[in-house]
Amino acid sequence: MNFQEYYGKLNLVNAAQIQITHFSTFVTYEEVFKWKWGATKLKIFSFLAYSGEINKQQIESYSKECLRYAIKNKKGLPRGWQNGVVANNVLVSERVTADAIAFVTSRPDKHFSAFEMPGVYDLSSGSLYFYSGGVIWGAVYDKFIQDYISDKFNKTIAYV
Repeated sequence: MNFQEYYGKLNLVNAAQIQITHFSTFVTYEEVFKWKWGATKLKIFSFLAYSGEINKQQIESYSKECLRYAIKNKKGLPRGWQNGVVANNVLVSERVTADAIAFVTSRPDKHFSAFEMPGVYDLSSGSLYFYSGGVIWGAVYDKFIQDYISDKFNKTIAYV
């Protein structure tokens, strides 16, 4: 499968195309409110881009820039006032290095009322890699975010 076929399988409704670092990136935005989260709302940005090869430095830089974009472009009340930001940042390639997989499957950095969720999709194996463990701050959102990433970016997941 190539990137165009993979992109075609995804349900990225109303995706805009923007530039993040040097990647042409598709981005979607939606808001999800749940009473069980203490009546809070998540402002969810999903980013998707292709790279010829993905290494740790690329995904780390891409992920940080995606989070900056999400924080800058979210709508509504300030972060922490009954809402938070999620930046699901997925790079896609046929060649993914082991250090890139190790980075995305390790616990993401903590941010105030924001979740930076890097991931990589390996076209050669059909595997999506992302952090599937729990977090302390914002643990109420863990399962939702993990399910959201798997539903949005693929059905074939490799948890490491």
